[in-house]
Amino acid sequence: MMLGDYLALAKNAGADIQGWLAGVGPLQAKALDKLATNENIPPARAARMAVADFSRFASEEDWATLISHVRVAADPALACLGAIIDWRLSHKPCDAHSIPIGPHRPMSEEA
Repeated sequence: MMLGDYLALAKNAGADIQGWLAGVGPLQAKALDKLATNENIPPARAARMAVADFSRFASEEDWATLISHVRVAADPALACLGAIIDWRLSHKPCDAHSIPIGPHRPMSEEA
């Protein structure tokens, strides 16, 4: 599968994305569940948010790391989706992200 195929399935899967992802990538399913829980949104929305945020806010280094990771993966599309979800989990919400939750300040102000 290609990344676009996974994203289309994520978009169309709605509430069942966790069931689908658990079958093809249990680690990615667990990470998506954590992101959805952290953001208090459904998993399908969390997956779309992670991809949108990565495409808008990831640094050149983040992209290079993603490409390097995907290049050696057995399933590049699943590895890409998992890496993007992990990237989103590693970044605290800020005004620039899709869905800021609670009190926050831009990442540039973090200590």
